[in-house]
Amino acid sequence: MTIRGTVDAVTTKGATGWAYAPGRRDDIVVQAVLSHEVIGDAVATGYRPDLAAVGMGKGNCGYTIEFYREIDPLYLPFVSVKVDGGDAELPRAGQLGFSEFFTALHGAHPAAGRSRSVLGGLWTDRTDAAAMLKAKTEIGQIAPEVAPIVGQLVHLGIAIVEPLEGFHDRPAGEPDGARLARFLEATPLLTALRAVLEDNPLVVAAAPCHGDTALVQPSAESRLPSAAECLVVATPAADHDIAVEIVRDSHRLPEFTPGGVSRWANGQVHAGIEIAAARQGLLTRHALSPGAAALIGPGTIYRLRCSEEAAGLKMICAPARAMPMALAGDTSRRETVGKSGLRLWL
Repeated sequence: MTIRGTVDAVTTKGATGWAYAPGRRDDIVVQAVLSHEVIGDAVATGYRPDLAAVGMGKGNCGYTIEFYREIDPLYLPFVSVKVDGGDAELPRAGQLGFSEFFTALHGAHPAAGRSRSVLGGLWTDRTDAAAMLKAKTEIGQIAPEVAPIVGQLVHLGIAIVEPLEGFHDRPAGEPDGARLARFLEATPLLTALRAVLEDNPLVVAAAPCHGDTALVQPSAESRLPSAAECLVVATPAADHDIAVEIVRDSHRLPEFTPGGVSRWANGQVHAGIEIAAARQGLLTRHALSPGAAALIGPGTIYRLRCSEEAAGLKMICAPARAMPMALAGDTSRRETVGKSGLRLWL
């Protein structure tokens, strides 16, 4: 005889659902089982008007199982509900118990990695980033002199790379591919970019900035298929200091909607975010002197602050592996390849 039913909900204290067998005269007994141990049972005779409305007999087929003892949330995904003491299991509705499982898992093991956003991303989007950085530094995958820069990005959502002594080939005026390549290939900037991107950098856009720009996220302005895997490199484009202002801890927030669109892509939110951040004292300012660069993570809400005589330049970088096919076929752009393999499409 066919038995139909589901497990509608599972908590640390019990489970609910329904079980129905057309034409069966005796009641259906359901048992909650964890690791071959019965932790609760019930009879599926509870009235469910929703089931009566769709023809499941008179609707008297619901069950509520109260566990004999409260269980640890870590075990929620592994609780099964079986019928009549046999091996037949009722299917679960959706991913029941898994959110509680991960909440408990990461509460007990904070270093266990997961992404904050729907799409995942670079270091700033990983909860295990600090542990991962420590391990990669210890095994030599990330150079010790670059680790503090990556650490800044992890903890602050922005990292400042100080200017090199005697380095004057910084960008100026309109973006020029060869000059930008030389700037980005300077040590330790290139080493830091490779460590963050885990690949050679690919520059997909470069734009000069004057005055103050609007608050925005790199992920919202990149227009890349993998927007979560991008960062902005900002630097002064003249012999004057500029500043990068960020909304503190914004890199820790999920930046994407379930549809994969940055929550801050809509320009209407900028003014509200700016007012709220200013009132709450959440805006943090980072000064950039000529030759210095700021690495800004994909989820960090930021803007450039340039005085009348100053100018800034921001470049959107992605790992070379994320290069969109449409970019290679865009005849309006020109590719520049640096000595290191760094690529710019401008």
